[in-house]
This record gives sequence, structure tokens and C-alpha cells, in this order.
Amino acid sequence: MARTHLLKGHFFSVMCIAAILMSVSLPLGCSRDESRPQTKPSGAQGFTFFDLGTTSQYSHSVRKDLSQKLGSDAISQKNTMDLSIHYQGFLEKHFPAIAELHRRLNWPPRRRVEHDTTKLVYRDARRQDTPFTYVELFFSDDSRKPLFFSITAGPEAAAIVDTSIKKYGSPKEFEWGEGKSRTRFWEKGRDVFLISSFKNRRNDLEYLLCIYFAENLDEMLKTEEVRRLAEEEKIRKTGKSAF
Repeated sequence: MARTHLLKGHFFSVMCIAAILMSVSLPLGCSRDESRPQTKPSGAQGFTFFDLGTTSQYSHSVRKDLSQKLGSDAISQKNTMDLSIHYQGFLEKHFPAIAELHRRLNWPPRRRVEHDTTKLVYRDARRQDTPFTYVELFFSDDSRKPLFFSITAGPEAAAIVDTSIKKYGSPKEFEWGEGKSRTRFWEKGRDVFLISSFKNRRNDLEYLLCIYFAENLDEMLKTEEVRRLAEEEKIRKTGKSAF
């Protein structure tokens, strides 16, 4: 029995390491032209999840490959985006640059602000022998680049911390929640990868892994602003020509 438990634990650790090291390459291509040969990426830059990094591009092939690893998905377009985690004010206190992106994504306040994005949600990744209990991935519909990844995992995800340290170096870290919770994080340029460990409502150890592709988020917001100004100018000219 002990040997079986040990083997299961080792298996979960291997799966965790595989997810972060991106041992499986995802084909990249344009979803509008799937007839083109799909080529493997030469190496995603920055922080990655299943080989999807800051310069990757979403496509039908990427979605298909993710489904093979994480199970069935739920897909949606024109989404709101909530970058906040843990508790109100967490980002403002520890990651003010990300908090500012969150503010811009949800301006004006108290309104439903939608963005031209594709969101993939995976709720059955556990059945695929991964430690992930919930996975949420956002991609820009304009650039097709990743914007924000949020992954919840069980206690088996502890191996990801060690793997990430080997891959990205020593993280910065801090405690919160009366010293019972901890967040480790890495930064590459403006992008942030963090791993938080804490006890959930059932008092079980849980991990939250987030990748904030800040450069891509800022690029999308600037594109939206240009589009908004162009629409306003078009409406203004139409109004002037009506009389």
C-alpha cells in the first residue's frame, strides 16, 4: 500500500513538472487558415504553460492540443476580465502594475466591460491525471497572444515550486493571511508568474498559479483605445453630415 501511494505521488509530481517545463510542444498557426502546415514553436519565450508563452498565438490546433492534455473545455468570446486574486487589495499591495491593468480592463467601474478575447475553461483536468482542478486561459482576439492564465491545483502541485525554481531561479516571496499563506513570484520584463499556497475553505492545501502577460494586456488595451477613438470620430462625422 505504501509503495502504491509513493508511486502515485511520484506520478503526480512528474505531471506537474511536465506542465511547467512544457515538455509537450503545441503547434501554432492561424485559426483562420488551418489548411497551412502546423509547425512546432521554436521555443516559447518567458513564462509558459504547456509551451504557451508570451509570443505564442492561439489557434484551433492549440485548443485541440490543450483538450488532449486537460480534457473538455468551455469556450467563450467577448469576455469580462478579472485579474484580481485572493482578497480585495491584494494586487494593489503586492503587484501595483497588475492592479493598474485590472483597473483599465474594468473602466468605467460598476459597468460590464467586455473585451475581444477567447476564454478557455477546463474543469475536468483531474481526470487527465494532472494536479489541476480548474484552468482558465485568456487570449486576445486581435493578436491571438495569451493575456492571463489562472490555474488552481491540489497539494500535488508542490513539485511545481521546485521545478519553477530550477527553471526561473530563486523567486521573491512574501507571506499573507496571518502568515499561513505564501506567494512566490518571478518577473520577466513586465510579465509576472506567481504561485500561491494556502488553505481553502475545506482546510485543504491549495495552490493558485497565475501568469500575467502584462505586455500583451497593455497591447490589447491600446488597440481597444485606438478602435474606440476611431468609432467616436466616425460617429462625430456622421452627426455633422446629417444636417
